[in-house]
Amino acid sequence: MDDGTNAPGVAGGDDFDDDLLGEFRALAARLDPIPPDAIAAARSAIAWRTVDAELAEIIGDPADDKKLAGVRSPQAPELLTFEAPSLTVEVEVLERGTVRSLLGQLVPPTPGEVQVRHGAGTTTVAADEVGRFRVDDVAPGPVSLRCAAEARVVETDWFLA
Repeated sequence: MDDGTNAPGVAGGDDFDDDLLGEFRALAARLDPIPPDAIAAARSAIAWRTVDAELAEIIGDPADDKKLAGVRSPQAPELLTFEAPSLTVEVEVLERGTVRSLLGQLVPPTPGEVQVRHGAGTTTVAADEVGRFRVDDVAPGPVSLRCAAEARVVETDWFLA
């Protein structure tokens, strides 16, 4: 027996719910839009995730380094360590005006290739014989690294540079 609650335009009906949700979406999009950087980071995270790479998760709290920032300099570099079972990636983020520089090292020390994914694209550099690498002109915002060293491939979590 139909009690009329699923009729179009009636409170509780499917069409009414869809219309109401559509109005809420439009209101949220107008008053509090999703930042383009967040959308780009989400799409990149999905596009770059591969089954052949281990995920290197951040260890420690990068905010701990910032507590002492005033002691060393007005803006201390951010020090991050990402650890996977087979490889650790250490990265120092340096602010250079409107761009960032990344100084890093692969541990254990080994030569390899590092892809830095950021808002302006992807930059690929070589890690030297002791695993050191440097990447300049990194766009501020979400960044992730994909490191290939010998038979190991590791991807870091996304972080803000």
